Amino acid sequence: MTSPRRVSPAEQERLLALGGRTAAVLREAGFRVIAEPDLTGLSDEGGAAIDVDLFPGGSGVYVNWLMNVAWQEEVHRHLTAGEFEHPRVRQLNAAHAAVRAALTAVLSAAGLTVVPSKDDMRPLELRVVD
Repeated sequence: MTSPRRVSPAEQERLLALGGRTAAVLREAGFRVIAEPDLTGLSDEGGAAIDVDLFPGGSGVYVNWLMNVAWQEEVHRHLTAGEFEHPRVRQLNAAHAAVRAALTAVLSAAGLTVVPSKDDMRPLELRVVD
């Protein structure tokens, strides 16, 4: 079995530095940052999860907003029950959209380029390009 290949060492260094800069900008703005390797999504408090993907095809720095885990679990129950228009589901969607806009504004103001992720495995995440 072969091991997964990573991007070049120079690209790894660039992406890790970009991930560090992204985390620093968000912390300065008062966001709680969940950085690697703690990306379980099980934080009771939620926060901005930063994932530095070093594998070809999807490499990059990704930012996802994680809500309080109890809220995530409640919404998951509503969604699995087919309650797509439940007020708590709508509230979570609105909060997630608002925070994504705020994350984009803060990172962009710091000179970083932020775009919506085009990765179908990261549909609600932001990608920090540079």
